[in-house]
Amino acid sequence: MIRAGMILFALSLFACHGCNHDGSGPPAQPSGGPGASPSGAPGGETVIHAEDDGKSFDVARGSMVTFKLAANAGTGFTWTPAPGVDPNILAVQGGPSNEPSSDQPGAPSLVVYHFLANAPGTANVEMDFKRPWGNQPPARAVHVVVNVH
Repeated sequence: MIRAGMILFALSLFACHGCNHDGSGPPAQPSGGPGASPSGAPGGETVIHAEDDGKSFDVARGSMVTFKLAANAGTGFTWTPAPGVDPNILAVQGGPSNEPSSDQPGAPSLVVYHFLANAPGTANVEMDFKRPWGNQPPARAVHVVVNVH
């Protein structure tokens, strides 16, 4: 039973690995690479995963930047934005939500944060994977640069 659940989870991650937009425009491209271009029109969405660590994204003003990062709530570790993101450029919209992989207690899930691209500028975003108590450094961090045009 556990093996079947793990296989289903792995397949769903594989199937969703390339899904980084809502279908309303071209997928986001890291800036500076071949074929790099701004992602979609205002109102679009750019989805960022842990595998995007170190990349840059060009987004339109008024669009949504969504972080979907894998976690397992049973460990006590969760993803949180590190302080320092300029809310005038990129403003967090509410608290995190969770997208569970199954209905079973303790199943892996995605921690989801939504940011609104408010104004032109560059925002350096760090998402930290850590326990919300204590002063321990993050077990993992994802760093991306979001350029709002």
